[in-house]
Amino acid sequence: MGDTVPDTELLAEWRDGDAEAGNVLVGRYFDLLHRFFSGRFDDGVPDLVQRTFLGAVQARDRLPSDVNFKAYLLGIAHRQLLMAYRSRRRYDAVFTSGDPTGAALVTSPSRLVARKERQRALLGALRELSVEHQVVVQLYYWEELSIETIAGIVDASTTAVKSRLHRARGLLRDAVAAHLAAPDPEASVQDFDAWARSVWLRAEAEVDADAN
Repeated sequence: MGDTVPDTELLAEWRDGDAEAGNVLVGRYFDLLHRFFSGRFDDGVPDLVQRTFLGAVQARDRLPSDVNFKAYLLGIAHRQLLMAYRSRRRYDAVFTSGDPTGAALVTSPSRLVARKERQRALLGALRELSVEHQVVVQLYYWEELSIETIAGIVDASTTAVKSRLHRARGLLRDAVAAHLAAPDPEASVQDFDAWARSVWLRAEAEVDADAN
């Protein structure tokens, strides 16, 4: 079964009992989900990915045939992320009341943290944002999803997502500047989005190379 088969067709075949179609969908989106979780947690990522796919399996017969499967999976992943955060917050004294930050979710350097200063600065700064700010930054700038799609994933209005994204971008830029030992001209206000995306992709490429 080729990679060109649309998600909706695979989903319909999966719904009708075709296990191979389900395997293709899992293979198509496994890396996306692993990437979504691994920047925030050092352990338990495979379990969170598995739970996300399990949620899709359980609801497959209730999904419309024209569902945006990628957005649907990320919606489940977002809910799993929040539940995992709340569960850890209950039992870990390091968490405090107020706006939760991704830094509290990570107790040791993530495998995504590369040796280069720019990568350390970006990924360290990302962890300092609230979980919700992290999510919109990742989905918009690095997964390149639309505001409307993100709004569906995080269950918020498009206006709220735009506001959250604008705030997150400013916070991330300031945090990156604080993490860098010296100002980086490529991380200027005008070029920040392209800079952040290129640094993120290089970090991902190094992780993939290490894995192989």
